[in-house]
Amino acid sequence: MKTANIICLSAVFLPVAMAWAQAIQSNSASSYPGLAEIEVKKVLPGSSLKQVSSGSVTLLPGLFKDRRDITKGYLGRLSSRNLLQNHLLEAGVRIDDPSERLHQGWEAPHYQLRGHFLGHWMSAAAHFGKIDNDAVLMARAGEVVNDLERCQHLNGGQWVGSIPEKYFGMLEDGKAVWSPQYTVHKTLMGLLDVYRYLGNPRALEVLEKSSVWFDRWTSRLIDEGNGEVIYSGECAGMLELWADLYGLTGDKRYLELSRRYGMPDLFKGLLEGEDPLSNDHTNASIPWIQGAARLYEVTGDERYRQIVVLFWKKAVEERGMYATTGNNAGEFWVPPHQFGRFLGNRTQEHCTVYNMIRVADYLYRWTGYSGYADYIERALYNGILAQQNPQTGLVAYFLPLEPGSRKGWGSETKDFWCCHGTLVQAQAMFEDLIYYRTEDGLSISQFIPSRAEWEIGGKQVIVSQKLDTSGSRSNFESEDDTTSWVVTLDIESQATDSWVLRVRQPWWAIDVGTVCLDGQLVDTPLSDNGHLELGIAGANKRVVISFRKRVVEEPLPGDPSRLALLDGPVVLAARSNEEPVICDGLYMHPRYEHIYKDGRDWQSEHYLLSTKTGTVAIAPLYEIVDEPYSVYMRKSPSND
Repeated sequence: MKTANIICLSAVFLPVAMAWAQAIQSNSASSYPGLAEIEVKKVLPGSSLKQVSSGSVTLLPGLFKDRRDITKGYLGRLSSRNLLQNHLLEAGVRIDDPSERLHQGWEAPHYQLRGHFLGHWMSAAAHFGKIDNDAVLMARAGEVVNDLERCQHLNGGQWVGSIPEKYFGMLEDGKAVWSPQYTVHKTLMGLLDVYRYLGNPRALEVLEKSSVWFDRWTSRLIDEGNGEVIYSGECAGMLELWADLYGLTGDKRYLELSRRYGMPDLFKGLLEGEDPLSNDHTNASIPWIQGAARLYEVTGDERYRQIVVLFWKKAVEERGMYATTGNNAGEFWVPPHQFGRFLGNRTQEHCTVYNMIRVADYLYRWTGYSGYADYIERALYNGILAQQNPQTGLVAYFLPLEPGSRKGWGSETKDFWCCHGTLVQAQAMFEDLIYYRTEDGLSISQFIPSRAEWEIGGKQVIVSQKLDTSGSRSNFESEDDTTSWVVTLDIESQATDSWVLRVRQPWWAIDVGTVCLDGQLVDTPLSDNGHLELGIAGANKRVVISFRKRVVEEPLPGDPSRLALLDGPVVLAARSNEEPVICDGLYMHPRYEHIYKDGRDWQSEHYLLSTKTGTVAIAPLYEIVDEPYSVYMRKSPSND
């Protein structure tokens, strides 16, 4: 109670220790909160969430804003002509620029996947333009749509792809061709997002004309008894696209296209209780699940909800994962609990992190269950941020997890991997993952400095969120090994009706968060769905919540002799070119620095770890740039 009183009096920090003894605490894999089977969960208050609308949430200064702003700057530096180069060439438009001035890598004119990145750029530009009310990005997205409309006209009125139509004929003939449906889907997705976020009617017109081509192609394949071709060429994104279009327009033609893409072998295997994932291509399968989720939302067909639930069980609950949330190596699913066998330099493809976050978000919105938001939080820190260079903003295709790894960064214009595309989209989705409307109030899913505006009973409510992760280390003599995250919510309200504020209780917190309302400690119940629930009435309020944490171990599934260290949701990495070996009884100490400019003297989530070969520095994985590092460490008995 003394600690709680200090929180209330200061309304900011929780005093904790400097001296650590045996700081690493055991945390078995089973202690990570399993994502419960949602088909047996009751629908509880706070379920059926709706995202606070795009443009009503803005990021405040902090880690996430820094990362998204550097990505937005990258988008702005890419010229529209180069982004469109392959669409223009396919439409017969002459480009006289020397090759060194064109985009290269997967965007080079001789690559079969050329043109895929433009769609990702359009989606991200539309999102940034909407959220930031950025007139330049919105205008550029509109100009790109106009150029695509021109290309479509030159191609005969329907085709708007960056690749030849004959690639689809090669697909039918069983000839080797690199994912033509994947490539064209990105352009169509970009058009959809420009319409969805910016309300550009031309984008929808181009998309509708292009859909006629796919309607005719898929209809012919089915009539010829060759319908299985529809499911080839890494085409899973098409299902979500058609379901989205049906939801937006109500046009039954898109519902029919959804039906044609709506039952791949993956779905059949899941419904039959099989594991269709192990050793299958990870990023070819996850977008299928996003399509199933969206099809459930627009049709209410419970089969598709069941498919999503079964997928999550097979992909996460029954399989396990690396501490970073990755569960693939070399782009393929790791078999259940065999991650020790696949610890290498091609683990965790960035695209899969982005797409798994999107699946978890569907499940969180349907259930209000905090476990899905916990997963998203871990994936954001240890995938989206860890695989982005904090200096250049560019992406690491894989996140190597073998000892002594180094991240391999892409370039601005010479690579354009698939992960370049999901990089720019991932950094544009932070605002959509924080706040959710419920029937009786607001649910806060992620602890990211931000500001949200919405209405209750027609009256404006504004919530500003601040996060202090410094750990509040002020008691230099205590042996307490805990630190804390402190979330401060300033509420400005014109609403006369009372409402419920729900804040996620994170899996990593040692105990239930301590809550102060306007400086007074309040007893805050924890819901069955894992959220602190607090009634809000009246005008301006300040809510301060402190979550205590400590560094914990998480064994590597399939190799219990190896473990990762987590500080809250953040995976820690040893700055080392060899695998650290730690023993029972060894110590981990926080790192201190006196920094006069702001008075801070402790580096959050930075430690010194004693090992059998000496002391190594430990830092958040998302801070590692070019130096060698080791996420997994070997645990050896003291007498080794």
